[in-house]
Amino acid sequence: MPLYYPVFLDLRGRRVVVVGGGAMGEEKVTRLMPYGAEVVVVSPDVTDEVAGHAEDGQIEWIKRPYRRGDLEGAFITIVADTSDDAVNQAVSEEARERNVPLNVADVTHLCTWITPSVARRGEVIVATSTGGASPALARRFREILNGECRLESRHELMDFADLAPLLSEARLQLLDKGIRLNLDHWQACLTDELIDLVQAGDVERARQVLMDSLLVGTTCDCTNDVCEMYEEMAAPSAPAQL
Repeated sequence: MPLYYPVFLDLRGRRVVVVGGGAMGEEKVTRLMPYGAEVVVVSPDVTDEVAGHAEDGQIEWIKRPYRRGDLEGAFITIVADTSDDAVNQAVSEEARERNVPLNVADVTHLCTWITPSVARRGEVIVATSTGGASPALARRFREILNGECRLESRHELMDFADLAPLLSEARLQLLDKGIRLNLDHWQACLTDELIDLVQAGDVERARQVLMDSLLVGTTCDCTNDVCEMYEEMAAPSAPAQL
């Protein structure tokens, strides 16, 4: 896995091409818009929110599948819909030929850049990356830094970094088997017990504990939006401020 160099980009007035307009595409577009990028979405279909941004003239929507040449003039490119391997490869080839930095969501080997997990307050931005090893771990860092984490721990923040190799291995194993878990379920598996085992050098036991916990997510009654295991472990959400 490559070692990524951390950098912040000035996207004002620069063309950013997003391939895919579904839920992931919407997430990417929403995150890009505050930074002044000229966002172009290439997709035959998009979410209502993305369509609304296009109707308001905030972004450009090209209503068709990706075709070669769409990256002309792009500063960076993101493939948000990775369901078609042929499209992923085609975009990767064009990006390489045009020297356009490319991010392909959850397909790390095609990426020349990756998006960090970001915590922000005012002018201060803290970006956390696991080098693509574990999006779940990056999310835990972001939530702790933002004060949004509902899962209590007696460990310091950087202790969670010791889990990165183990989480990367488990993630790849599940992807190879075509298993995708509720994102909150991943969070529920990042436990103090797991950190204790890794720091004690008992990696084999930690590996087994992690995989057993993860595989619970393949047989539970959780929905895409709610993970029962996470909700049982989580502290109550703070009441909304009126």
